[in-house]
Amino acid sequence: MLRRMFAFAAIAYLAVSASLAARSQVPGSAPAAEAAAAPAPPARDSSAARPSMPPPGSPGANPPAMRAAMAPPDSFAAERDSLMNDVLEKIAGRENAPAESVFKNIRLLKGVPAGRLPRIMNFGFGRSLGVRCRHCHVEGHWDAEDKPQKQIARDMSEMLHTINTELLPKVKNLKSEHPTVNCTTCHRGAVKPALNL
Repeated sequence: MLRRMFAFAAIAYLAVSASLAARSQVPGSAPAAEAAAAPAPPARDSSAARPSMPPPGSPGANPPAMRAAMAPPDSFAAERDSLMNDVLEKIAGRENAPAESVFKNIRLLKGVPAGRLPRIMNFGFGRSLGVRCRHCHVEGHWDAEDKPQKQIARDMSEMLHTINTELLPKVKNLKSEHPTVNCTTCHRGAVKPALNL
């Protein structure tokens, strides 16, 4: 169970990092509101020379309609980073101890090194949903159970575990040896999962 949780946390971190890296490499990509408000390009004369288009997936290849469907930029990253660094400073010297021996009310990520827990919360959960820490937590009282979102996150983690360990292995002809889903797979940086494109 512990290995699965480490794997989940690592995969979530890598997926979010790759997603953020890919987004940051698209020069000139406008926020969704700007892209939606941009005027349509003028009609071209079919006899005019057509400029070469970048290949799909390369920087600048996403048309405004595609940019509008992308997740909004993570406006809470700096706030989360600051809180994460505060927590890491408070646990200095105990970073390698199991999380449950350093923090109160650890239910899901038992055995994870305490220094990794704030990073998992920030990069794995916060960025995947594009939320502040206080979406699930009472700031400064991280162990409090006042918000239902904390238990929802635990339940969703169990759902991911079931999908990754029981359901995906049964899907035939997948081209990945170890197919995986994580929070970012559906949420794409937004609280409400993406249900359409």
